[in-house]
Amino acid sequence: MSGAVWSVTWRVAARRRRLLAWNLLVPALLLVPVATSGAAAAHRAIVLTVFVAFFGAYGSCIPLLRDGMSGWAEKVLLTGYGGRRWLIERLLASTLIDWLQLLPANLVVLALVQASWPVAAAVLGFTALALLFANLLGVFVAAGVRALGEAALGCAVLSLLALHAAGVFRTPDPASWWAIVEAWSPLRPLHESWLGVLAANGAPTDSARPVASAALLIGLASALGRRLAARISGVRPEW
Repeated sequence: MSGAVWSVTWRVAARRRRLLAWNLLVPALLLVPVATSGAAAAHRAIVLTVFVAFFGAYGSCIPLLRDGMSGWAEKVLLTGYGGRRWLIERLLASTLIDWLQLLPANLVVLALVQASWPVAAAVLGFTALALLFANLLGVFVAAGVRALGEAALGCAVLSLLALHAAGVFRTPDPASWWAIVEAWSPLRPLHESWLGVLAANGAPTDSARPVASAALLIGLASALGRRLAARISGVRPEW
């Protein structure tokens, strides 16, 4: 990767100061009161996990779709930059930007609930994993829709399905195939780690399989990168 798209993505995010301010303030205004409320730990953990999933999916999908609709993505790809490079650089940059935008709110919540440093580090790491997965969902939605309304609906539906598969809304039968799906979900470690923090037990979370599944999904996105980029930009995948 030459890094040009990575650099442009960061520069654009930094220059859109009003949007940046909203993306820093809104998570804090929503998550801090919820995390420190008197609600059950299970309910608070659900809210925190759902917010991260939606934040990542929408934050990835909407800008990609706008780049396709405006013709900007087409111009970039017609220069010969390469659809795979463009998509992967956008994905990684978007994920890291999302993580940094959520970092202040996460740090405040972790401090208020008096999480230990190792536990806090685990939560922040699992947030990055969940955001990477959510951003991948946003990429696939952007490649399958043609309007912002469709994108909003697609992100909501796919994110909720992924959260359900991760066991966020229910505990599956240990002998069912849903339990296997949950064990591999990149969203599961974040949900379980927040539940442990808010319930004050700090239970460790197995993350090997979720990390492996996220890596497989990145590989799939890379393998389909030219096709996905073609769908988003409208450029035929012949470059």
